[in-house]
Amino acid sequence: MKNYKQIYISALLLFFFGHSVLNSQNNTNDNGLTFKSPTYVASAIFNWPQLNADSYGYNNLDFFLTVEKEAPNFYWAHQFSFVNGKSAYMGLQTTASFKGEQTKIAIFSIWDSKGVESAANGFSEAFGHEGSGYSCRIKYNWQEGRKYRVRVWELEKAVAPETGTWWGSWVMDMETEKEEFIGKILVPKSWQRLAPVSYNFTEYWGSQDGNRHPCSTVGYTYTVYDYPTMSNGAVKPTDAIFERNDECASLSKTGQIGPNKYQVEGW
Repeated sequence: MKNYKQIYISALLLFFFGHSVLNSQNNTNDNGLTFKSPTYVASAIFNWPQLNADSYGYNNLDFFLTVEKEAPNFYWAHQFSFVNGKSAYMGLQTTASFKGEQTKIAIFSIWDSKGVESAANGFSEAFGHEGSGYSCRIKYNWQEGRKYRVRVWELEKAVAPETGTWWGSWVMDMETEKEEFIGKILVPKSWQRLAPVSYNFTEYWGSQDGNRHPCSTVGYTYTVYDYPTMSNGAVKPTDAIFERNDECASLSKTGQIGPNKYQVEGW
């Protein structure tokens, strides 16, 4: 029993020491590394079971994350695409704009979409940066150390004279099981459903002035992601590929930490 206790204590010391060293690197030694915003810290690419020739795609995707340490101007997101259409993403942000204030939000966006309806307590808008489309967001005071699920579902078909399909997004606190609606977005019928590839990313979007900035000026974050699922949890990814941003790679790390779970840490 004593040996198990020693191993446990050693593991804890190694865990916290590793975090403190990486955090120290972020604050004191960037070796001249710079980046141009917006940029990502790390990403994970997920491949899914291939669709049958007569399939229209998946009608649901669930994204799970636990932000253990947050920092300003970050976006923790999952990006997906449609079988015959464009891309979309959903997730959580810090210091985002919401009705004139800077706050935490949950957000859902689709490129080249045709219409949008916001939640009763949220708002929606057209966007024109990095492409164009519609976005929904709600003020959402998510907390460090809590696990959240952000999901998208195919909803009802659009009513004539419009043609297309509505897709809705929700966010849930997995501890309280309280779920909130983010909004819904209309896409062309020809897009069909969700394609069998998607990915998570951790993005820094501050300092968008066109200049390069030291990597050490970005706040330190640590996030645990559970693997996403489709078809209400029935379908899981066939594999995952982890990547770090080359520009600031020495200040970050990512990789699997358990079955269907991985971490992103750094900057």
